[in-house]
Amino acid sequence: MAKTKTRKSRLRYQEVADSLLGRIADDHHPVGAMLPSELELCQQFGVSRYTVREALRRLGEMGVVSRRQGSGTMVQAREPAAKFVQTLGSLGEFLQYPEDTRLHILSARERVADKALAETLDGRVRRRWFHIECLRRRSDGLPLCWSNIYVLPKYAPLVQWIGKDSTPVHALIDRHFDQRPAKVEIDLFAGEISPEHAVELEVEAGTPALIIVRRYAEPSGRHYEISVIEHPAGRFTYSMELQQAWGRANNV
Repeated sequence: MAKTKTRKSRLRYQEVADSLLGRIADDHHPVGAMLPSELELCQQFGVSRYTVREALRRLGEMGVVSRRQGSGTMVQAREPAAKFVQTLGSLGEFLQYPEDTRLHILSARERVADKALAETLDGRVRRRWFHIECLRRRSDGLPLCWSNIYVLPKYAPLVQWIGKDSTPVHALIDRHFDQRPAKVEIDLFAGEISPEHAVELEVEAGTPALIIVRRYAEPSGRHYEISVIEHPAGRFTYSMELQQAWGRANNV
């Protein structure tokens, strides 16, 4: 059975964020001051721009900094407010699959939403999507789930990166198109494996399933990615725990 893993060690962006928290608390970067640019931080920490942006985003969520496009990052507070968060703290970690799994694209094409599809997605009939059908497999070949991924047609080039590693699709959109979700809606419900997917998933049609729908929205509220995933019963477990948010004081 596939099962999510709790990460024991800190991720790289957490290390960067914790280091910046220490500098801010020590008034190396006082309240009201601007942090170094993303490029300067990349050079200081020896990390990618993606890692720096994730660290700054986390500091923003803590209320320590504020970011304005074109203006840089300003220090707002010396210490983050204590709060409780999921240990699966980022969208990339939510419902994370084991690292030995990969998405395998079965088909990819433009599609116009009819009434039935629109009801599952965002309610908008005749909206154009780029539809990517994928099967997620373990390294031993066991299929874990069927993924129907719908993205705006302008993100169609994603197919060249999907499955190259374990990076989720929403993170690929962020990385290659600089589009990060302002809001994510997640529905989880019980269902059955559809007849058209049963053969690829190596189960009988009607097998109980966990179905997950995730909708990623721009600041305007428009959805730019929607995924509908079918997990056969017994092949995936989602678990979570709550703990105090990591920061300089607790270094989770």
